[in-house]
Amino acid sequence: MGSVLKTSIFVVLLVGAGCFLGLVLGMIGENYETLFSPSINLLYLGLWFFGALVAVAVTAGLAAVLLRPFSVCAVAFALSALGMFATWELSAVSGIVAAIYLAVGLLFAWSVTREIKSRVKFSVWHMMRSQVILLVVLTAIGCTSLYFGYADQIRSEGFTLPTVITDVITDALEEQGMPPTQIEEFEQQIEDTIAPYERYVPMGVTAIVFMPLTSIVIFLSWIPILILAFVFLLLTRFGVVEEVTEAVEVTRLSME
Repeated sequence: MGSVLKTSIFVVLLVGAGCFLGLVLGMIGENYETLFSPSINLLYLGLWFFGALVAVAVTAGLAAVLLRPFSVCAVAFALSALGMFATWELSAVSGIVAAIYLAVGLLFAWSVTREIKSRVKFSVWHMMRSQVILLVVLTAIGCTSLYFGYADQIRSEGFTLPTVITDVITDALEEQGMPPTQIEEFEQQIEDTIAPYERYVPMGVTAIVFMPLTSIVIFLSWIPILILAFVFLLLTRFGVVEEVTEAVEVTRLSME
């Protein structure tokens, strides 16, 4: 298999991961309501999102390690960012997020390249720190989609209490014997109180989601690394890549 074909395959994989991430970001923006009603749908959405993170992390790791020169790697990340932009939504917001994705991807690739050069023997575990940073930024991008999806809904329809919250309030007040009309008035008072600050509600919800979600992603950050280790093992076993031993000059201090 020629080097050009191999390079093309790894570029396509990274672009595909970017497109997949864009599709999932669109799903998050359209289904933000599931956050307020924990259910199997929320679990599915979370699994799709984590799957997209793993796909990007693994393909980005392959690109950072194998694509040379660095300009080829940069083009791959640029195409991946373009794919995310195209499959998410064509807007200024998604364009800015795609630019952030590109910048972080290039920083990740540069960091991995530098880390590899500073080590005597290659190991995917040397990429761990850089990949954790990449995953955290991707998590922030996912929360950005949540923010703009919720903000657009409030901007177009105004703030209303989520159904799951109104159900809890209704059940609690009904147990206390409050008539339905008074319950509706009470809920309306809550909405009227929050309405002047409705623009900050999506920001608060996003911050609340981002903090625990980041902790979960960091806790599971070993999964992409483990997958990468297995992929590199297969690539080496089937001769797609090979280990190369190089002589390097080392500068040390000595009293001799």
